Amino acid sequence: MDFWERTWEERSDEVRRAYGDTWPPDTVHAFSWDDIRCPGACAMVLPPIEQSREPLRHRRGDWLHLSLGLSQPLDKEQVAEREAGKQYSAFGIEFAFLTPTESPWARQALYYFMTYMTEGECIGWGDRFPFQFHSLQGQLAVMTGNPATTSATPVGKIRAVLFWPYLFPEWEFVTSTGKFMVMMATGITQAEWELARRTSTAHVLVLICRSGIGQRTIHDRSCLLDDPRWQREWTIVKQMSPEDCEAELLTYVAEP
Repeated sequence: MDFWERTWEERSDEVRRAYGDTWPPDTVHAFSWDDIRCPGACAMVLPPIEQSREPLRHRRGDWLHLSLGLSQPLDKEQVAEREAGKQYSAFGIEFAFLTPTESPWARQALYYFMTYMTEGECIGWGDRFPFQFHSLQGQLAVMTGNPATTSATPVGKIRAVLFWPYLFPEWEFVTSTGKFMVMMATGITQAEWELARRTSTAHVLVLICRSGIGQRTIHDRSCLLDDPRWQREWTIVKQMSPEDCEAELLTYVAEP
């Protein structure tokens, strides 16, 4: 077994240890590009799991759609660079979506985000990215980037995603090639996006967590600001400092 295969299996085993097996079992959804940019890249579809002691796992009531490949070094030379001071393995992140049900559109979105990253786009904690749903041959699909470049009619009110660390005990992994974190993408409406622009990403995420949506992307949900209850709640949240918002977000991490 060569370096790439050994370290790939190591990373895949760590993910399955924490999040359970894929659905269907032992299956991933492979990605490819015209050039060699991220060998082995794929999406893992992970169904809800119950808490267990052996292996040690924490309950997750939603479907987790996770990329795998951005954290994989191409060769030993990249690992030598890390040992010289670079802590993260390759890009150091993997993207994810949480959804109430299995959602094929999430795999499509993960492919787009991996494409952006490998083409030089830097996506990190707190970033907001244009994102919306549309119908393609009767199936729910996604559009990312500038909406002016497409003529497709949007479905629902989601107009962007916010990126933030996965609020779960196992949100960061360490393997022999370095560490990587799981970066969650959560869909928001245009009005919620405007709130984030006027305050901060953390402010809107606090409102989303207080509403019970949490980190889920729900394609057909209504805008929080359509509900007088959450309009009133926003008048409280917007008075908070960004530091207090980030501290509150940590309280939503599942108990280890």
